[in-house]
Amino acid sequence: MSYTQRRVRPANGFLRAHGNPHRLLLATGLALVMAAPVAAQNSPPPADGGTLEEIVVTARRRSEALQDTPVAVTAFTAEGLEARSVETLDNIARFTPNIRFDGAAALSGGNYNATVFIRGIGQNDFAIFSDPGVGFYVDGVYYARSIGGIMDAVDLASVEVLRGPQGTLFGKNTIGGAVLINTQRPTDDLSGRVELTTGRFDRLDVKGVVNVPLADGKVLTRLSVSSLNRDGYAKRLSDGQDMGDRNADSARLQLSTNVTEDIDFHLVGDVTRAREHSAPNKLLAVAPAPGLTGQPFLVNYNNLVAPTRGVTAPNGQKTLNSSFITDSPFTTWGTGPNVNDLDLWGLAGTLTWNLGNVEAKSITAYRELQATFARDGDNTPFTYRETFNDDDQWQFSQEFQLSGDAIDGRFTWVGGVYYFTEEGTDNARADLAMGLWPPLGPPMSPATLILNRIDNTSYAVFGQGNFKLTDDLSVTAGARWNRDKKWISVFNRRQRDQVVFTNVQRSGDWNAFTPKLGLEYKAGDDALLYASAGKGFKSGGYNARPLADESEVTQYEPETIWTYEVGAKTGWLDNRLIVNVAGYLSKYDNIQLTVNQTPRNFVANAAKGTIKGAELEVRAKPAKGLDFDLAVGYTDAQYDEVGTGLGPTQVLPITKAAKFVKTPKWTASTGLQYTHSLGDGSTLSLRGDLSAYSKFYNDVANTELVAQSGYGIVNSRLTYTSPDDSWTLALFATNVTDRRYFVSGNASGAFGLAEVSYGRPREWGVTLGAKF
Repeated sequence: MSYTQRRVRPANGFLRAHGNPHRLLLATGLALVMAAPVAAQNSPPPADGGTLEEIVVTARRRSEALQDTPVAVTAFTAEGLEARSVETLDNIARFTPNIRFDGAAALSGGNYNATVFIRGIGQNDFAIFSDPGVGFYVDGVYYARSIGGIMDAVDLASVEVLRGPQGTLFGKNTIGGAVLINTQRPTDDLSGRVELTTGRFDRLDVKGVVNVPLADGKVLTRLSVSSLNRDGYAKRLSDGQDMGDRNADSARLQLSTNVTEDIDFHLVGDVTRAREHSAPNKLLAVAPAPGLTGQPFLVNYNNLVAPTRGVTAPNGQKTLNSSFITDSPFTTWGTGPNVNDLDLWGLAGTLTWNLGNVEAKSITAYRELQATFARDGDNTPFTYRETFNDDDQWQFSQEFQLSGDAIDGRFTWVGGVYYFTEEGTDNARADLAMGLWPPLGPPMSPATLILNRIDNTSYAVFGQGNFKLTDDLSVTAGARWNRDKKWISVFNRRQRDQVVFTNVQRSGDWNAFTPKLGLEYKAGDDALLYASAGKGFKSGGYNARPLADESEVTQYEPETIWTYEVGAKTGWLDNRLIVNVAGYLSKYDNIQLTVNQTPRNFVANAAKGTIKGAELEVRAKPAKGLDFDLAVGYTDAQYDEVGTGLGPTQVLPITKAAKFVKTPKWTASTGLQYTHSLGDGSTLSLRGDLSAYSKFYNDVANTELVAQSGYGIVNSRLTYTSPDDSWTLALFATNVTDRRYFVSGNASGAFGLAEVSYGRPREWGVTLGAKF
């Protein structure tokens, strides 16, 4: 063989040993769905079974029970997050159907850089000029950039994942869905909590919360702090530095007060500081290999440049070759920049005014982001494919809402206006085939110094109402008008001769109208049936990765989607069993395809598609102390049309037969938790979780080298709670079976390399928590 690919088999052994987990979980769920009505009618509920906790969500911009919300939403309470050992927000994807939520975005090297896809829709690019396809909201504030999207789960009240376009109430860039993060609010008691975690990789996490009422309880404050520290799980063999470590400190200070009997004000400030090494990167294949020709860059580099660099490969040759591929998924010969620094801070104020049947709300927020991250994309001592990014961004948003009810509560509504503005800078360097220019070779290196600047503004007017036609039948109608303005400056200079080959500014604006119509029917006290049609969109923009000239700075239009959905939310056995199902059909237009195959890096509206699928979620309490949950998702995403790139060098690497990026056909998870009360009043709780995915592709081109085969992840947790609930001790393990899987991957035929980032291996830990 002319190349070596020492790739650890992800989870096929699991599938062979245990059968197809997706079919097994789906069969279990369907059996529960079909058996539930019979059981409800013919069998009395267990006398000691207990009932399921009611979950409250804000998916329609008001608090209501999850089972009364005609939206496909998965919600996690603070207790649910802790029981599942959720450390960072990307972990929630393991328990939610039809979602991929990964860090270490391809080509970035940043641990915190998120790629999120829901029902096949999202964004695989971290770049500051690329908008996400799934919106993130923290306490109602929209976070515009995917950089920093892998947030630490510290002192959270709940997390809600809304699937499908949320273009009415949540606006632009929620074409795939929205993730709503709600933090714990101050309470009127003097209390606190301290938590200490230690574990593998010299882990030491310290978290603390203190809640202090002031001014005789008229002013409530809450301070949450954390320091998360862990050695990296990957190592660079050349210099011994680790990668994938944790070293992040954060704090959040909140203040709530009743200005008057009818006016509440809540102010929150937060700050995060991380000083870490790059996300683990792994060289997977070197040309010649399937899909990797190495023409023209690698062939010329090895002939003309590599022998002059004083680097000797493990096989004794002075070239960049496959002997640099290591036996372990967690080692690399990389020597480039090894940094992943992040600074985030923000301030948000929410004013709520009760006007009787109408509530007015103002949400004002300002945020800043500074991030420095890098990667050695060739994973060798050569400077052949390295990138370095230094990004700054600030944003300001203002939202005014009015909500209320009328006609004796038969009509509920919410409406408002929204303003958002941001500026950002990406100061970057792409060290590509360095030295492949005179006198060592022909001027073929696309190595570039990059300065991109953005200035974006968005305005919106929105409204949605629900009217009860009868006591059981209601209709929902809403719409949003959005206007986006974007300006971008692209300044690129070739490293080989310092010639500026791109110095251009572009500006444009787009309008979008996104309506929604729904029908809901209460088939009983514990059954809600619904059907809806809604539109979503993701903003247009400009390609800011030119490698030849300014003609590559092309404008792409917004992408849009119409989704038609039916669903049912049902409860059985006196709320001991909940079964929720949803089915959907989406027509996806102007798909923004992001191609990252250096030297072909661009975004183009080049496809139309149809996505259809279904979701099943089950929660059950079959016996006293026993909890069971199941989530199964199915997604069938197909291209209906495939066009061409927008510029002269933009060649699409796909056909209609290609699969959507980051879109497994099946996702499944199940969990079982047993809580036993001991004689002294203390409790012991044991929980196990299994999450499984079918095969999916990590890049638009469907490169098999970086595709992820089906795999499963197992987590477990054992928790002891003292009799007075004042302290807990938990033992936990994540990725118990030590499965190897990719969180991102990239391949370039011309550069002759394929690289991936592996997910975290098996880890264990001990957490001691105390309340006061």
